[in-house]
Amino acid sequence: MSKPTINPRSLQSRLTHLLNNWPSDAVRPASVSVQTYIQSRLQPTDKSSPAISESSTKALESLLNNRFSSKYPMPEKLRRPASSPDHYDNVVREFAEAPNRDWFGRLKKRMAGIIRLT
Repeated sequence: MSKPTINPRSLQSRLTHLLNNWPSDAVRPASVSVQTYIQSRLQPTDKSSPAISESSTKALESLLNNRFSSKYPMPEKLRRPASSPDHYDNVVREFAEAPNRDWFGRLKKRMAGIIRLT
């Protein structure tokens, strides 16, 4: 049994859709972002098809569409452990605030982490 051939133009358009709709990560450096990875695969070496497999494209599309989070929902006990119920909310808030923090804000956070009064 041979694998069905992939239409390079279709794969190219799917990768372009992924590139345009993938959310940017303000914390991750641009050199290791998903957008950079997809962009590098859009420029094929042999000019006949993109340098990415069909299964990788399907996996990226599944992640973009949150297919796994709807298929395998996370239990509330895992998201809010009894020892620290707000831990994951604090992590998400930190990631949202970190790129916009100025020099003094970073210094203040660092000092608060070193000197814990609670």
